[in-house]
Amino acid sequence: MKYVQYLFVISFLFFVATSSFAHENIVDYFLKNPNAWDDTRKIIHKTPTKVFIPDGLEGLGFNLTELTQGDEVAIVFLETQTFEKMKQKGFCNVGDKLLPGKNRVVSVITRNSGDRTLFHYKFMLQRNIHNVPISFYNNGNAVLESRYDGSQPVKDISNLAGIELCEVDIR
Repeated sequence: MKYVQYLFVISFLFFVATSSFAHENIVDYFLKNPNAWDDTRKIIHKTPTKVFIPDGLEGLGFNLTELTQGDEVAIVFLETQTFEKMKQKGFCNVGDKLLPGKNRVVSVITRNSGDRTLFHYKFMLQRNIHNVPISFYNNGNAVLESRYDGSQPVKDISNLAGIELCEVDIR
């Protein structure tokens, strides 16, 4: 019986260490694993938000309008293999992070303020000229938004990481 308890404790510690390691390197996972996009789509069971941008990249960006205090969120741009981490509300210009054509974008919570039962972030896709918004895409709705309030059961690590997917087609 004592050995079973030791085995249980060791297994639990291994799971916690593995989960922590994966959570800290989630941006690297998306940048280095060519199957990450497809695997994530299967895990989270959601289709990516799709947005068509007919008028190029000039002034285009993701505006982080909501973020749980103390959290950090990352936007990963798979086609250009770049990312942007944000700790506060603000605008992320994507002129050098997106390419003409289809772009896959992933957003994830990279640091939680310590309360794993609550987080929220929300990105709007908009065009700013001279720091003034002139266009909002996706009918003014968020293109990347994740909310977890602890009232739903956690089925896998993707619920906690706040993974959201978006496809941006630039012409």
